[in-house]
Amino acid sequence: MKNAFTLAEVLITLGIIGVVAAMTIPTLIANMTSQRYRSQFKKTVSTLSQAARLNKAHYDWDYADVSEPCSDPDFHKHTSETHTSVCALLNSNLSSIQGFYREGTLKNLLNYEFNGTTVGITKGEGQYTVYSLADGTFIGFRSFSFATGCSLPTGKKLSTELINNTMNKCTGFIDVNGASLPNEETKCSVGTTTKNVEADCIVKNKDMKDVFPIIFHDSIVEGATNAARYVLQTTK
Repeated sequence: MKNAFTLAEVLITLGIIGVVAAMTIPTLIANMTSQRYRSQFKKTVSTLSQAARLNKAHYDWDYADVSEPCSDPDFHKHTSETHTSVCALLNSNLSSIQGFYREGTLKNLLNYEFNGTTVGITKGEGQYTVYSLADGTFIGFRSFSFATGCSLPTGKKLSTELINNTMNKCTGFIDVNGASLPNEETKCSVGTTTKNVEADCIVKNKDMKDVFPIIFHDSIVEGATNAARYVLQTTK
């Protein structure tokens, strides 16, 4: 007599496998998505900081020396030799630029609308200029108010007061997923999301979104919230 599984045993086994898969697959997907967003955010921050350093080396100015806005209709033609705008810095130092948009145009063309309430990306706080990179990432910054230099005072750390007041014009966002959803700001899973970048915060993989507030100053770009800072400083 041959040993074999009964139909009931096979069905029970398949049922157990299905339950385990239903429990673990969403977690695996969330972990993979979180790591992809985290890596892309870090890469883009590094790219923007490198662009400022290159501009400083070649033209002797960076985000601290900006003296005009990106409000011209031909902002995409600014160069670091002819203008001292954020657009000029990016146009001259980023080789991966694929498109240039104003916030309203982006909504009309791609139905893109970002959702943020903490800093730099809140609706109603002015027009944004948005750059689209070859990898699909969006970089947004204030079109009109980012018209003067952004520099962190000597001996100072980023604080709520600085971001709210003297450096408010220097804020923007990175959407690592471009026009694709969810187009939502990453916030703390544990702790309160705040402009105080030193405040306690943990962002769990299941809560990772694709939009991160940033702040430009001197020759670097960094997270403008404790949630964005947490993502930049952690590996998983």
